[in-house]
Amino acid sequence: MGRYYRLSKKITEEMAEEILKETLEIDDVEKAEFVEDNSKILVTTEKEKYPDVMTRIVNIFSRVGKGCELSFAGFEHP
Repeated sequence: MGRYYRLSKKITEEMAEEILKETLEIDDVEKAEFVEDNSKILVTTEKEKYPDVMTRIVNIFSRVGKGCELSFAGFEHP
């Protein structure tokens, strides 16, 4: 099951591409994609791996997105 995270600010298309590239390089990330005009990201990994995966992704967003933060926005419903 995936989880949605809302971005705290608008990012550029270039930032989104770099964030997605780095996120998908994380071994435990099964899927990652932006939705709703890049205002949210869907991340899929195993339930017990979310804390470690999201710590890394939050750092990627902060660095590449120049201070962009994430907040949990809900679960993906299959």
